[in-house]
Amino acid sequence: MKRKPSKKILVLDPDGCLTSQQEKIIRTQIRKNSAVIDVLLSRIDLLANRERCPKDANTLLNFRKRLDISMEENDNFRQVLWKHLQVSDHWKTMPESLLDPIAFVLGRIRMREKSLIAQECWK
Repeated sequence: MKRKPSKKILVLDPDGCLTSQQEKIIRTQIRKNSAVIDVLLSRIDLLANRERCPKDANTLLNFRKRLDISMEENDNFRQVLWKHLQVSDHWKTMPESLLDPIAFVLGRIRMREKSLIAQECWK
């Protein structure tokens, strides 16, 4: 008996930053899901409107369930992509006058040292 290979779950950064490969995968998946949604809509239209299939037919219900899943998945992918675009645009518009992280931390340490020296003088 062969074992099925386990699927790895892709965990995205909570801050919304994606690598270029992850962004490419999400964009292609959105396109694939859109194609699946179009096919399912045409099948549902064929069964429900043209063939006058009853609304409680198992085939029609199965197509609708698959359509709901595909649309929800596409919405989630679009939200992730939108968050990534907002984060990347935010970092592009940061002012140039900001210090780099190391200079900022060193400045804070120096300020703290000066304040401790001043506190010692008051004692």
